[in-house]
Amino acid sequence: MTKKKRKFDFKRLKVVLPYILITAVTLGLVFVGSLDKQNSDINLSLDAFADNNYRVSVDQMSALYVVADVSDTFNLASAADVAANYVATTSMYTAGQTSTGKIEKPNITNITISRGVIEHVVTEGESMELIAAKYGVSTDDIRWSNGKKTTAISTGELLYVPSKSGIVYTVKSGETVEGIAGKYGGTVAEIIALNDLEVSGVSEGMRILIKGGSLPETERPEYVPPVRVRTYTYTYLGDSSQRQNVNIVATGFYDANYPYPNPNPGVPGWCTWYAWYWRATSPLSLGTLGHEGRNANVWNYNYAYRGVGRTPVVGAVFQNPHGGGGYGHVGVVVGINDDGSIVVREMNYAGRYVVTEATIPAAYVGNFNYIY
Repeated sequence: MTKKKRKFDFKRLKVVLPYILITAVTLGLVFVGSLDKQNSDINLSLDAFADNNYRVSVDQMSALYVVADVSDTFNLASAADVAANYVATTSMYTAGQTSTGKIEKPNITNITISRGVIEHVVTEGESMELIAAKYGVSTDDIRWSNGKKTTAISTGELLYVPSKSGIVYTVKSGETVEGIAGKYGGTVAEIIALNDLEVSGVSEGMRILIKGGSLPETERPEYVPPVRVRTYTYTYLGDSSQRQNVNIVATGFYDANYPYPNPNPGVPGWCTWYAWYWRATSPLSLGTLGHEGRNANVWNYNYAYRGVGRTPVVGAVFQNPHGGGGYGHVGVVVGINDDGSIVVREMNYAGRYVVTEATIPAAYVGNFNYIY
């Protein structure tokens, strides 16, 4: 009996062939993975792509895709790493591709604005309050981040807005993350994480987010330094005739119409020049003095003809014949208070050419001569 020759079953081959191919690819992957990565020429890790001199072809990019796809299909242990390499390499390839196929490494050390900072261009009708509500921050956060004294903004203006409650801070020369955290708030770890500073660190001019941070009062744009109030002490025969409520009325004060020595007998900038000038020009004056003035310590004698006493009167000159380093001191009375204290104006009490107004307490009013 003759045996019939069996025909080749192509239908069954079509069913088995995919499994054969998958097995072959899997064995190939195992083989490639077993090679030493430092010496292999076909290694497709980021170490190779990070090299500025590495040139990549489209075929190699495709191969990397196939490896990533198969790794994912078979749920290999290295699937996540292979996929991450493919995504990162593709991004680098797209961002830095040159005409010769050379991949450039992205510059990660020249960042001027962190991902925690939002650049918002003001549109017509927007207010700072609306913008603050949109991003879930306060108007102070936005003001301090942009050096603004008020909430006033204009259409088309660029604002730096913190993505979380806090401030956008511009790094100054020589500053460190530790120093910034210590002065403006937040933590070192948070500042690094929210601004991707693990590699680059901070550099001058970089804008970073400080979550929960704020500006010290003296660095806030709306801060106004307090007016400096100076207290001066004048000595009379060993007793302290302390001025109260001292205010500087003028500095560098001089009137060329009253030069020394004609008609003013006082030297410009000194107490005698101002007291004589005030008596010659003020509507509160008791009358112009003569030219006998000279040093303040002898005014009570030289102007005795005007009348001298120990009772203050508005418009009178008050005199301390023993002050001013032996040269005496004079000023004028411009007011008398209900409690018996007097308000005086004088020059060279706080410095030459400086005019001050102050209160002399009632307890010290009797220490002076008054020239009427």
